[in-house]
Amino acid sequence: MAKKKTPARRRAGAGEIAARRRAGSMQKAAPLLAIVANAVGALALLAAIAGIGWLLLYTGGDNSISSAFPDDVGGTRTIAAPALILLLSMVAFFFGQYAARGRWGVGDDSPSSTGRFRVDLRPIGAGLHVILLAAAVVAWMLVLVVPVILDARGDLVLSDGGSAADQFWFVVTVYGVISVATAMMIAVSLLKKLTYNRSLARHAAAIRPGSPSQRLWRQWSHIWRGELGVAAFGGIALGLSPLGAPLGSAAFTLGMLAAGVVLTAFAVVLALNAWRSGLPVERVESA
Repeated sequence: MAKKKTPARRRAGAGEIAARRRAGSMQKAAPLLAIVANAVGALALLAAIAGIGWLLLYTGGDNSISSAFPDDVGGTRTIAAPALILLLSMVAFFFGQYAARGRWGVGDDSPSSTGRFRVDLRPIGAGLHVILLAAAVVAWMLVLVVPVILDARGDLVLSDGGSAADQFWFVVTVYGVISVATAMMIAVSLLKKLTYNRSLARHAAAIRPGSPSQRLWRQWSHIWRGELGVAAFGGIALGLSPLGAPLGSAAFTLGMLAAGVVLTAFAVVLALNAWRSGLPVERVESA
């Protein structure tokens, strides 16, 4: 005799059907979303690069932002504008890449995978990954390292204590942080990509689905990609260390280098152990 479905089971079944329908709708809309979102992301990225370049050249010429935009006396809004455009670019690329390379589905009921939605991503090649890493490193060097070198050589014409000088170094710091954090996250992501599947295959027998350890790694690394957050902070510390030269502080440089090395080493250890989630690195799940 067949068992009657309880109201709770019926609600769960209805919820799963609705989730599958939404996932199917997302998959159908993916091609158009990929084109639009990636185009918006690329245009926003170019606009942000142009804005950062203008800020560096204008303030580096000992010109206060308020001389170009009288309403922005401190220059904060103008300096923040490229960062907001970069955020728009990141969000657009996020949806564009998920649409272009992802296959949407519903999380399964296994104890090791409890996300409501699941996206299986087709990974980018290691070569493209390296190109993105190189681009981020070059951006950091142009935004932060080159100004430090120019200052050390006396090639910067900035009035001591002037608002233009303060704004110039603020731009250098803000966009140096963004570029070097991005570079380090890409680097650790590449390391994880090159080692994850081999490590998972080698240690698969040691993973107990549903165990506290497996669930912890699933939340920390598989869902939230926590090692990339640690890598970002490590990159920021390392990337800002050259600013000790214009500040005239060796202690600043040594302290940032030490913090950066420790955080980056921790991020590497986390990336090399991410296989403990027991889940495919190409899959992205909701919490």
